[in-house]
Amino acid sequence: MDWLKKNYERVVLIAGVAVLLVSAFCIFQHAIGFQSQFTELQSHPTQRPASPPGKAKEAEDALQKLHQPPQWTFGGRSGLFVPEKHFIGTDGQPATLQTTEVHPPVPNEWIEQFGLPIADADVLEQDPDGDGFNNFDEWQGHTNPIDRNSHPDYLTKLKLKSFSQEPFRLVFASRTEDTFGINTIDLTQPTQFVKIGDTIAGTHFRVAKFTEKTAKDRYGTDIDVSELTLENTETHEQLTLVKEK
Repeated sequence: MDWLKKNYERVVLIAGVAVLLVSAFCIFQHAIGFQSQFTELQSHPTQRPASPPGKAKEAEDALQKLHQPPQWTFGGRSGLFVPEKHFIGTDGQPATLQTTEVHPPVPNEWIEQFGLPIADADVLEQDPDGDGFNNFDEWQGHTNPIDRNSHPDYLTKLKLKSFSQEPFRLVFASRTEDTFGINTIDLTQPTQFVKIGDTIAGTHFRVAKFTEKTAKDRYGTDIDVSELTLENTETHEQLTLVKEK
């Protein structure tokens, strides 16, 4: 004990050196083990699943959509933050597209289908595609009013400007058995006497057929209403002359 007391510092130093040696040995052992594990990992690398190829096209499309956000579109009579259209009806009362036909007989749906200005009083007379047919013509013809190549037939634009009626110049004036007397309505020419098959002078008509007929007048008396059929020698068109008519 006396020796320990006298050599206390030496004993502590020896113990410390021993601890350091043991620690150094342990560290050396761990270093050797780590190096062997690292060498083994290098010789047998861990197989990882292949990562999918980059979706460059999809990413580019998504980026483009961010710069060009879609516009909200609406169908029907009104949209978000858009009030329904109101009009003054023919009776002077407020009306909407749901309660009245703004430009009869054309339905509101047809006007809105092609984006026509329904609020314009003359919308049916307008010709937005410049094809010569107004919107009313296009509706009647079941065509597209905003497509120049879609329009009704041009024949629908033809209209009768005027007409005149002229009486036929020949009159079936008389009959004697198989001979028929033909006059002109102005009586400027002498009576012609013709038979079946004869051509009336100065005309293109020939006598084609005779039909004997009678009828009663308002007094109950029989009157002669026999018919003489004439035929145009050029067109073969036929017409009938009633006696004394």
